[in-house]
Amino acid sequence: MILANGSQAIDLSNLRFRFEISASDVETPNTARIRVYNLSRDLTTYATEFSQVVLSAGYGNNPGQIFKGTVKQFRKGRESNVDSFLDIFAADGDLGYNFGIVNTTVPAGSTEAQRLQKYAAALGYPLDPNAPSYLSSTGGILPRGKVLFGLARNYMRDLAETNNVRWSIQNGVVTLIPLAGYLPGDIVVINSATGMVGVPEATDQGILVQTLLNPKIGVGRRVQINNKDITSTLIKQQFFPGYSDLNLPATVDSVGDGIYRVIVIEHEGDTRDVSWYTRLTCLLIDPSAAPDAAVAPYG
Repeated sequence: MILANGSQAIDLSNLRFRFEISASDVETPNTARIRVYNLSRDLTTYATEFSQVVLSAGYGNNPGQIFKGTVKQFRKGRESNVDSFLDIFAADGDLGYNFGIVNTTVPAGSTEAQRLQKYAAALGYPLDPNAPSYLSSTGGILPRGKVLFGLARNYMRDLAETNNVRWSIQNGVVTLIPLAGYLPGDIVVINSATGMVGVPEATDQGILVQTLLNPKIGVGRRVQINNKDITSTLIKQQFFPGYSDLNLPATVDSVGDGIYRVIVIEHEGDTRDVSWYTRLTCLLIDPSAAPDAAVAPYG
């Protein structure tokens, strides 16, 4: 873990700390809660001068970045007579989300992709290079010039709704994810041999699965789960007596391995403990469909 402020940085990786990271494909900023133990008084004072936090974690010699964001709050205290702590609360893209203002003009003939670049610039974060490809290839061209003024997040929300995508900030990058699609990248296999913990479960919220902490898993990206391992669920929706067809099965094909898109990631760990986990909520992908129309629940 590194606290940074401009060109200055402090590495706290050798100290004991616990972390809880929550990330999803919604526009609300991802969050981190980190508790660092037993800093000296001088180091505690020095640490609170920093405004950015970067956290990398993983097993073996290949840790990966799981969070990058702005420190929102510090809290000092004691857990016991011998253990003091410094809590760090942080958010990913919080400053741009809350205070990013679009204040510019665009000429006649401007496209949505061009305006997206201006929205990202107003948020103050780089744009995922894949993002423009998820915009509609037809429409969105302005017949005349236009003044743009207001919160960047509102412009991003309107653009996302118009193009059937979700927008969010992931580790300091403005990201678009198709409602019925997924982001490119390698498929991460999840099974008992690669670190799966417990039994996956199919619910009305999606497939829930837990694995040993894996920084390669990203929001909007794909994972592979053996469908025979997944516990199925039947939700009884009894809105009207006698209408049995309102029952909602949350089931999966029991044959083969399914490909799923990750919509929620929760990481947790403790540098002095063995419990390093990643919890996922996923949606089924139809591998026979086009990448932008492969996730049925968002279709």
